[in-house]
Amino acid sequence: MLNPQMNKALHAYIVLPMVLKVFKLDYASFENGPFTTTKILYLDKLDTVMESVQDDLAAVKKTIFNEYHMKVRNLGKQNGYIRYDWQTPTDSGDLLFTPEQLRELTKDMMSLYLYGFLARKVKRSGRGWFE
Repeated sequence: MLNPQMNKALHAYIVLPMVLKVFKLDYASFENGPFTTTKILYLDKLDTVMESVQDDLAAVKKTIFNEYHMKVRNLGKQNGYIRYDWQTPTDSGDLLFTPEQLRELTKDMMSLYLYGFLARKVKRSGRGWFE
């Protein structure tokens, strides 16, 4: 059975890559979109957020592998659920999520990085206003 800290780390390990992927898609939309005069502000914010997510993902991976000695596998979609398998040297189990649950977890985590307690002060880039 997972203790609360292991459960939190496991959920972060599963959700953070999805968060990063969505932010990268958003970045591409702003970078290539028609937002000529204001896109620099959004790109700077997204740069800061993606750096923060990457830092947290690296820390979670280190915790999962080095501290808990846990292996995690995505076993794909079965019967409408996305199944993850986890194993430690002394225990193992499954986590089941619906696509809607993963979408909500991703959305909630994204909001924490954008304007919640995980938000960092935006680092200004050297981009010009009219690239």
